[in-house]
Amino acid sequence: MTATLFTDPIIRSALDLDVYKINMMYAARKLYPTAKVRYELVVRSDEDLSALKDQVESEIHKLAQCQFSRQDTAYLAQKAPYLAADFLTYLEQFRFKPHQQVIVTTTTNQLRVSISGIWHETILYETMVMSIISEVRNRARWSTIPYQQFTDVLRKKISQLKSELQRRNITNFQFSEMGSRRRFSAQVHHEVVDFLHQHTPELMTGTSNYHLAKKLNLTPIGTVAHEWFMAHQQLVDPALSQRVALDKWHQVFDGQLGIALTDTIGIDAFLKDFTFERAVSYAGVRHDSGNPFDWGDKMLAHYQSLGIDEKSKLLIFTDGLNFERALEICEYFAGRAKISFGIGTFLANDMGAWSNQNGSYQPLSMVIKMAECNGGAVAKISDEPEKAMCEDPVFLDQLKQSFSLEPQLNKVS
Repeated sequence: MTATLFTDPIIRSALDLDVYKINMMYAARKLYPTAKVRYELVVRSDEDLSALKDQVESEIHKLAQCQFSRQDTAYLAQKAPYLAADFLTYLEQFRFKPHQQVIVTTTTNQLRVSISGIWHETILYETMVMSIISEVRNRARWSTIPYQQFTDVLRKKISQLKSELQRRNITNFQFSEMGSRRRFSAQVHHEVVDFLHQHTPELMTGTSNYHLAKKLNLTPIGTVAHEWFMAHQQLVDPALSQRVALDKWHQVFDGQLGIALTDTIGIDAFLKDFTFERAVSYAGVRHDSGNPFDWGDKMLAHYQSLGIDEKSKLLIFTDGLNFERALEICEYFAGRAKISFGIGTFLANDMGAWSNQNGSYQPLSMVIKMAECNGGAVAKISDEPEKAMCEDPVFLDQLKQSFSLEPQLNKVS
């Protein structure tokens, strides 16, 4: 460990992002090369970031010098053989254009970041921009947190995890590190993943960050995110959007990357579209909102109703987890299903009980989500009302009606 929480640069490589971004970039370029989109930052924390506007903008503009090296694409060819050679050649030529594609402004007491352009040309910004915002904020407001505080918190939680696994005789726990978007800093992220690699190799299946996977010789983990399903709401008939998104994804990757995300419209609507053919072809499903126990019960019952051995499918849980919650899920589904976890903020941005003049430290809660595709609104309805996202309430109601959901069921962000 380096005994410092911050080192430059914030974005350390063109690979310093989540695996699923490159997967979706590939699929978007292959199927929808001219689709245009817009993404927006939503800060959920009750914290004004507007004073950080110039620093955030400066760091985002530095992405213009960030590019994929021949070594990077050779690594991708080895670890992601489903990416075609012509796409890897394209990546070597790819350049970020933040001055044209990213607008950083302020509204009343808040920072605003808007990203616009061709879908596959702008898709990589999300995790990088969130990493930048989180670290700029932490450098400005929490730079006095001692390094020892960070290491003590990390060591204690890993010690407690191992103790609890043994005490409760839990044998079905494994996780992937998924902290890129909301990490405390790039340096903390690196040290967390390195520490986990050294001290929990039997439990950690990999990391969602390509740069750290490459640097630390770990398995890169990731499939698909909500934006793939959201974009299809304007690319096809909205009522068919989930089915088409599932089928196109399966076709593009020839059955690989077969983990389906269930909550873009909500689990009940998903199950109607997750027919026998789709349920057989996908290796498993991912939970990202709502009660994980109820969700898992519904998924297992659905597989059973289709005559599919539910124990042959994987349930992945990724919704704001800590170790204790994950262990509760392990005990609940023991012997009933194969399960795994994606754990992010709890690992990459936990400074424990620390306070200064800004109050008690809490990780910044924020998202960057697609707001528009080809000039029309898109929505994430979710299984958790506060996670619902759509700028256009009329479109949201129409989308719900097309899936036989009650209008105005969820709060709109």
